[in-house]
Amino acid sequence: MLVVLALCLLTACKKKDLSLETYSLGESEADNVVALDTILEEGEAILASIDAPTDQAVTEGLDIAHTYHYRQMHDPAALAARYIELLRTEEQGFVPIDGENRKLAEEPETDLLWGTVILGKAAAENEEAGRRILRVIVGWSEYAVAVQVAYVNGSILPPLVPKEEDEKTEAAPKPTDIAEQVDYFTSLDPQQLGLEGSDMKEYMVFPQQGWVMVDDVSCREISVYRQDAQTATNVLVGTFYLSSDLTQIFKRTGDDQIISLQINTGD
Repeated sequence: MLVVLALCLLTACKKKDLSLETYSLGESEADNVVALDTILEEGEAILASIDAPTDQAVTEGLDIAHTYHYRQMHDPAALAARYIELLRTEEQGFVPIDGENRKLAEEPETDLLWGTVILGKAAAENEEAGRRILRVIVGWSEYAVAVQVAYVNGSILPPLVPKEEDEKTEAAPKPTDIAEQVDYFTSLDPQQLGLEGSDMKEYMVFPQQGWVMVDDVSCREISVYRQDAQTATNVLVGTFYLSSDLTQIFKRTGDDQIISLQINTGD
């Protein structure tokens, strides 16, 4: 199951007055990704920081990813949507995918206060590395946009075929959309989620497009970040899975296990 960002393996390096034409993973120029900077108007946003793999992570053969954090834009969701549209042009060749590298059967939602869209295309051939996807994750919140570029093993798969209407049971709970799920999730007490503070407004919440199965329950993967005041970078503090009917919440632990949380909403 895909975890959006493993920032514990990354180290932030701050750049001043930096404008990029492309994002590079340092391997093949064919895999350079056109940067968000190329669509920015003067003063529209600032590239605040870049997270890159540590030397130890590279030496140990861990996944290589670079994350670019932008701030001070008027409308993060609109900026993210413009960049996603650019990546999906024929020239750039990216397609929306889910966390299991399947093409999305429906258009991704971008008209949201918080959101994440995953895009991918086949990476340049590399006999030693095998088949890989060049993946770009575009995430946004009320105040920021983040772009992560990475290689992931595998190939882009066809979308899942939805079940026929007559196969659905009438007793099944009605699934909620991303906006409803984020509203519910941000209304919870952080301490019930194992987080610090008294209000989820202190955090940035990034829901994933598409659904994942946890203990045979259809869930939305939600990544939660908090800004490090010393480095001005976003730090991943938790990955959660919220059921489509808002009745169950699971959490990924530090040892990569998924546990069920008991949430008291006060109802």
